[in-house]
Parts: sequence; C-alpha cells; structure tokens
Amino acid sequence: MSYVLAASAGLVLAGPVGAALGAIAPWAWRRSTSSHPADPPSNLVLLLLLIELRAGVSVLAALIAVSESLPDYESLRTVARVARVSGLVSALPLADEALRPVVAQLARAQRSGASLAGSVRRMLDNALASDRARRLARARTLPTRLMIPVTLLMLPGLILAMYAPSLLATFEDLTGGLT
Repeated sequence: MSYVLAASAGLVLAGPVGAALGAIAPWAWRRSTSSHPADPPSNLVLLLLLIELRAGVSVLAALIAVSESLPDYESLRTVARVARVSGLVSALPLADEALRPVVAQLARAQRSGASLAGSVRRMLDNALASDRARRLARARTLPTRLMIPVTLLMLPGLILAMYAPSLLATFEDLTGGLT
C-alpha cells in the first residue's frame, strides 16, 4: 500500500523517474530503520522443537538442536546453554518475550511428566490460529484502507474515460466541429 502511494506521489511530482524513486523509498526507509536482524518467529522454533521431540530426542537435546539450527537467534542459544547446565526453570528469565511462553510450557510439561510433543503441538496450533486470526482481521480491513487510494487515483480516470466521449460529442455539436 505504501509503495503505491509513494509511487503515485512521485509520479505527480517528478514524472516516471519520480514514480520509480517513490516506489523504492518505502523499502529503503524500512531497510534503514531496522538495525538488528529479526528473530525467527516462534512458530518456526515450535515446529523445529516438535520435529526433534517426535524423533525421540529429550527436551534439552531438542532445544540444543533447534538453537544450532537457528544460529542467529541469540536468546535461544543462551536459553539452550543455560538449560543444559541448570535446567529449563533457570533458563526461563533469560528468554526473550517470544520465547518465554515456549520455555515456560516446556519446563511445566517436563516437571509434570506431560507429553512434550503434545504440549508443543498445542502451542504450535494456538500460535498458528492466532496468526491466522490476525491476518484475517487485517484482510477484512482492506476495503476500508483502499477506499482513499481508489477514490483519489482511480476514480478520476474512470470518470474521465466514461464521460469524455459524450462531452466531446456535446462540444462538437455546440461548436460545429473542432477543425
């Protein structure tokens, strides 16, 4: 959406070159403002944990394997390192906001003797359902968000395309021809 608006503003201000620069501007702005690499989503961590646990690996070995699979996720590496030495409960305060519920549920399931794969599967299902609900809510607001660009950018051209032939015919009838 921001790409279309920026390209349209660039087209109005500077022509085709401005449209190209305007289309690139939001991408460059987002790229410059994100200073640190984004942590992988918790869905990916949960999926990898589920695969490891269903393969018959212990929870600590699964956590270590997942942290090795995602070497850029610093918080996960720290949690896996501390959990290897002190246990999951000790590693809980070191987890970031996205990883804390996962580690807490793993520690709770390990302590109670519940099925770890089942717990991880339920967390993954809940995370996917909430992600889907968030995307559906955003998709439902799309007509409202597109109302202004459609009104400002497309409607004038549509009206011109619809009424221009009849206006030209009317002027031709009134003036007796333009030649």
